Amino acid sequence: MQGFDTIINNILTLGLAMLIGFVCVKTGYITEAEKNGLSKIIVRVTLPILVVMSLTSIEFDAEKLINSVHVLLVSAAVVAVLYIVGTVISKSARLDAPKESMYRCMTCFGNVVFMAFPLIEAIYGAEGLLYAAVYELANDMFLWTVGVYTLSKSRADGKKIPAFKKLAKLLNPGTIAFTAAFIMMAFGFKFSGIAANVLNGIGSTTTYLSMLFIGGTLASVDFKHIYRRGLLFLLTAVKMVIVPVVLIFILRFLNLGEMVSAVIILQAGMPASTVLVVLATEYGGDVNYCAEGVFITHALGLLTLPLCYYIMSVV
Repeated sequence: MQGFDTIINNILTLGLAMLIGFVCVKTGYITEAEKNGLSKIIVRVTLPILVVMSLTSIEFDAEKLINSVHVLLVSAAVVAVLYIVGTVISKSARLDAPKESMYRCMTCFGNVVFMAFPLIEAIYGAEGLLYAAVYELANDMFLWTVGVYTLSKSRADGKKIPAFKKLAKLLNPGTIAFTAAFIMMAFGFKFSGIAANVLNGIGSTTTYLSMLFIGGTLASVDFKHIYRRGLLFLLTAVKMVIVPVVLIFILRFLNLGEMVSAVIILQAGMPASTVLVVLATEYGGDVNYCAEGVFITHALGLLTLPLCYYIMSVV
């Protein structure tokens, strides 16, 4: 495992980029509409290109295929367990229906793309990004089925979302890019020359654009009542410390390999997904509660992610 300084430097770098995005949106230098436009550029252009170019740069073999299958199975189990944990805590706390649904989703679904992809690629390179993309595939399958169902069933207006619309969300730029990259890897196809230079350049912008977007999203949070959100701090402790630490020991027993285990652990310990803020708006969830959860988990994530990485390196 690479040195502890590596993840500290990357976390500080990402944190500073998030701060710039926060200040730009908070001061009105970048408008909410412009920030949302930035999200579309990332999701529809730079991130898919990053996935394709990074994954096709590695030599695909039987070992990576087996590892990918292991990551998919373990990731699905991890996401399911996180959902159960969120359900138990929210039920025990007797939250109202919209907050309860939101709490489950924030516990279950982490920022496995905008924050995890840049961080994991910086630490583990293209192969690490491959396994991160597989985890995201499992995460998305749950998000657009179980996640959307959980949010929509507690709508104040009682409106139901057709199943085909939920499943259609699985067909998105991220999953399309991953599928295309997987096919290209299988046939040994790669971009070269000017095309490769241009695509690599565009893909490389994903890291900082993502951090600007996250920072801008956090700028909409009302800080007045943050200190009263004890359950959100508990969510952070459980999702981003306790569960990853437990996973360290479980995955070591399963003997999946250092990099594979590390990627799963870091993905599981990511802050609450910023996408949930959008979904809460669309499906009638508690948007303010979600925004507060996203802020708290991201702010504390600058501490918990290095902590988890350190524990992995010494245990």
